[in-house]
Amino acid sequence: MKIAMMNPNCLPGYAIRPIVPEPVFTDRKEHLDYLVQAALKAVDRRTMSIVLLGQRRMGKTEIFKRAVNRLFFDQEHYADIHQSVVPVYYSFQDTIPDRWDFSIEYTENIIRWYLAFRFRELTFLSDKEVTRENLLRFLKNHLGHFPELGVALNYYEGFLKKDVTLPEKAALYLPRRISDRHEATIVMFLDEFQNTRLPQISETMAPVVSERCGGNPHYITAVIQQSRELSKPINDEIVLNEILAVDLSSGFIWGELSDQ
Repeated sequence: MKIAMMNPNCLPGYAIRPIVPEPVFTDRKEHLDYLVQAALKAVDRRTMSIVLLGQRRMGKTEIFKRAVNRLFFDQEHYADIHQSVVPVYYSFQDTIPDRWDFSIEYTENIIRWYLAFRFRELTFLSDKEVTRENLLRFLKNHLGHFPELGVALNYYEGFLKKDVTLPEKAALYLPRRISDRHEATIVMFLDEFQNTRLPQISETMAPVVSERCGGNPHYITAVIQQSRELSKPINDEIVLNEILAVDLSSGFIWGELSDQ
């Protein structure tokens, strides 16, 4: 696959396109500047993880997208592994995917953003323009220029073969592995992070769980936690009865009742 090197001065203004028009996007400059500066300081290991909290539809995603775009286009030393920050944007889905699918998608996303930033080539970000097959071929052919991505390639191929222990953990820890081995700095913008904590419980069973727990939020939480512990989604009353039996005899609710 041949990738044409683009002139940075001719690149369009978006690595990821914001939805809200610029005139409407107001009163967010302070947050945007803070995230950008914090990301740049990560080169010298002077930045800790940052959480942007707020109600839905308050513009958090728009802030993330604009911060990523600024980091993508405004860094002069984009090709220098030791002086630049690679921005990576990832949005968690509203449904929990298969662990292997998630690991493949998450790792592939890191590779695409990394190559797009280093090469100043936005086509890497599109699986329509650069297919998975072509992406792997390109990375293998240019691995000598990007040895820091060797561990990403190894994990990626392992995920495709389902030959990695705890694949989701390996995928999430990948940026740290790259950084620790080669002093490359990657800043992950993880959007819709709350979707990683969705209960394993069907919509129709939610009122049933509430009724069986007497509306007690602590007991409802305990049942959900027990569901996760047992890896059994609450899809019907049979499963709910089993989970309640376990929890009332030895679980979270039992512990609280025992204390009382």
